[in-house]
Amino acid sequence: MTYRLALMGILFMAFSASAQPQWQRSEPSKTPDVEILPSTMLSSQPTTETLNKGDFEYEISHRFEPPVTSGYNQVWGLEGPVTMRSAVGYGVHDRVMVTLGFSTLLNNVDLQLKYKLWQVNHPKAQSAIAIRGGLAWNTEIPSNFTRGVFNDDNLQYYLQGVFNTRVLDNRLGIGVVPSYLFNSNIFVVKRQKTFTLGMYAQIFLNRMWSLWVDYNPTLGGYKGPIQLSEIGKFHHSLSTGFDIETGGHSFFVTLTNNARLNPSQYLAGADTKASSGDFRLGFGITRRL
Repeated sequence: MTYRLALMGILFMAFSASAQPQWQRSEPSKTPDVEILPSTMLSSQPTTETLNKGDFEYEISHRFEPPVTSGYNQVWGLEGPVTMRSAVGYGVHDRVMVTLGFSTLLNNVDLQLKYKLWQVNHPKAQSAIAIRGGLAWNTEIPSNFTRGVFNDDNLQYYLQGVFNTRVLDNRLGIGVVPSYLFNSNIFVVKRQKTFTLGMYAQIFLNRMWSLWVDYNPTLGGYKGPIQLSEIGKFHHSLSTGFDIETGGHSFFVTLTNNARLNPSQYLAGADTKASSGDFRLGFGITRRL
C-alpha cells in the first residue's frame, strides 16, 4: 500500500519538476502537420495525432480494480490488484504510426496502425480525421478450456474513425470516435460484434494543464463480460480526469468505471454503472523518444 503511493508521488514530482512545459517535436523535413491535441491518446481513446517519422513513443497505464468507494480499508481504491498496459509506438511516416501493446488482462497482445487521413489548419477551428485499426491476441486461456493459445478464436479485430477539432481560441479540444469490434467475447461460441460512439472533450487551462471527460456508449451489439469469471450487467464507459504536458511526457490521472485498457477489451463495456459512483482510479504516462 505505502510503496504504491510513494511510487506515484515520485513519478509525479519527477515529471513535473524536471521537464519543460511544452515538448517540441523533432524537426520535420516538410511543413509540419496540424497538432490539435497534445498526445496520441486521451485516456483509453485515440486522438488524430501521430508521431513524426522515425520517432518512438512509450506508454504505460494502470487501472486499480477496487473502486474509490471502498474507503479506508483499501486506501480508496489504491490497495488492490491493478490492470496494466504497456506499449511502444513508432512513426512509420509523419502521418502513419504503428503501436505494439500488452495488457495483463488475459495477456492481451495488441497490434494497431493509425493513419491521419485529413487535416485543416483554420485559424478558428483546427480539425483532422484519422483511422485506427488493430488486431488483438489473447494468450491467457484457462487450462480447463478446450482451446489452444494459437486458436483463431482468441483473436479480435477493431476499426475506429477519429475526428478531432480545437475551438474557442484553442482552449477546447473535441473528439468523436465511432468504433467497431469483432469477436468481443472470445469465450462464447458465436462471435459477437460491438458498435460504440466515443466522444470526449478536453479543456486547456494553460500549456501544461488540462481537464477532460470521455464517454463511450455502446450503440449496438455486445456489451458484457470478457472473462469466464465475470458476471452481471455491463454499462457504457465514462471517464474523467486531468492531463499534464511536461517536456515530452503526457501524464494523466483518471476516474473511470471501466478498468479495461486495451481497445479490444475497453470497447466491450464497463462492469460498473457510472451513476452508482463506483469509479476506479487510474493513471497513464506517454513519453516520446
